Amino acid sequence: MLARECRDHLVILLVNDDGFDAPGLRALYHALRRRLGMPVLVVAAATERSGQSQAITLDRPISCNFRHSDGFCGFALDGTPTDCTKLALDQLCPRPPTLVISGINAGPNVGRSILYSGTLGAALEAAVLGCAALAVSRQHGNTTHDDGADFAAAWAELLLPKVGSLGGRVVNLNLPGAPAAAWRPTVTARHGLAGFQETYRRTKARDGQRAGWKIDGTWTIPPDDTSDAALLDQGHPVVTLLQPDLNASERLLESLVNS
Repeated sequence: MLARECRDHLVILLVNDDGFDAPGLRALYHALRRRLGMPVLVVAAATERSGQSQAITLDRPISCNFRHSDGFCGFALDGTPTDCTKLALDQLCPRPPTLVISGINAGPNVGRSILYSGTLGAALEAAVLGCAALAVSRQHGNTTHDDGADFAAAWAELLLPKVGSLGGRVVNLNLPGAPAAAWRPTVTARHGLAGFQETYRRTKARDGQRAGWKIDGTWTIPPDDTSDAALLDQGHPVVTLLQPDLNASERLLESLVNS
């Protein structure tokens, strides 16, 4: 537990993409308050905004409403997860947060999923703005969020003394769907491109809906894969360290220009 004199100067910003009423968000909020005993400011999408990546709202004003119920309070935005991070850091946080946490997402964010994830989009935006961030996601399958929230809160406590070296980076934590007692040891991994493989199927018009194309995701792990998706599939909590740096090989770039 952090010393009281240290806690008094810290604040956690908690965001997510599953919506203000998402069970994972509320479970993590209560776990952080219990374990850390420090202020937690919630700024979350008013409704589910999964798959938004780092999209921001440009075509209209964003409404922001304070909500309070059952010991849980925060701001609900009718914008994207990244809107939540940006507006919170620019206008709503009373002081710069020590750590930005995004989650707990319902479903894993490993492999190619992080390219589409609103959970990771919100966390990566915090990293772009120089903050240390923790993204938390969980495979489907568990009926309660409490054990995952407690585990994530313990990770937040572990990271707090190290945020000085984590600025501009995201610790991406993915939890198995089984109860925590059945988990294998936590492992670190590289981010890969396995996991969900999306395809489109034709749908028929029915119940007032038009015919069109619907996306389906198939969980696909190559037999020899050792990246984040494969280790999560084996029952390990998996930690990857990400940063918003899109540069490829400098040597390759020089060869293209100078050839």
